[in-house]
Amino acid sequence: MDLHASQIQGFFDIPVDNLIAEPAILRYIQTSLQNGKIVLLVTSIADRLSVDFALIHKERKRANEVEKMTLVGDVKDKIAILIDDLVDTCGTICLAGEKTY
Repeated sequence: MDLHASQIQGFFDIPVDNLIAEPAILRYIQTSLQNGKIVLLVTSIADRLSVDFALIHKERKRANEVEKMTLVGDVKDKIAILIDDLVDTCGTICLAGEKTY
């Protein structure tokens, strides 16, 4: 939904709108999920929601290939909300899901 960088809009030959998902995601989390813990690469969403966070540290062999992934933080008995800024093959987000399960 979000462009990886808003500057990308200028590279299209047709009109493109950068639709920002964060407000809708924040509203959903606030109204629908109790006892959640945000798992993300940056802390801005967790800060805006005033909730704890954990993070995934990943080391890549090369593009689209994760060599090692480590969960930093405790998500036991929590709903882990995984947030990634760019998903192309879903490999990283699937591995992160396994780490938080």
